[in-house]
Amino acid sequence: MNQDSNENPKPPLMSGSMSGLSGVKVKVTAVLGRTQITFDEAIAFEPDMLLPIDSDRDEPVDLCVNGKVVARGRLVVVGDTYGVQVTEIIGVA
Repeated sequence: MNQDSNENPKPPLMSGSMSGLSGVKVKVTAVLGRTQITFDEAIAFEPDMLLPIDSDRDEPVDLCVNGKVVARGRLVVVGDTYGVQVTEIIGVA
């Protein structure tokens, strides 16, 4: 009996129950870092004010969909703007 290469096909990236969502746009947020400040500091924001965050520029950037981290990447320059090169897929539960 010949073994067919289609005997153990790879599962699709999206299950049948999710395939209908493939065209739906979602907002992706890139989180560069976080910090905690007081309310008084927040209402005192002014133009040109610097707000330090808790990460170095070489640390991974979290990519979030609906507030959940789904991937990580590194900050890159794309022409005159910034982008995130995906380096790790966390997955969606």
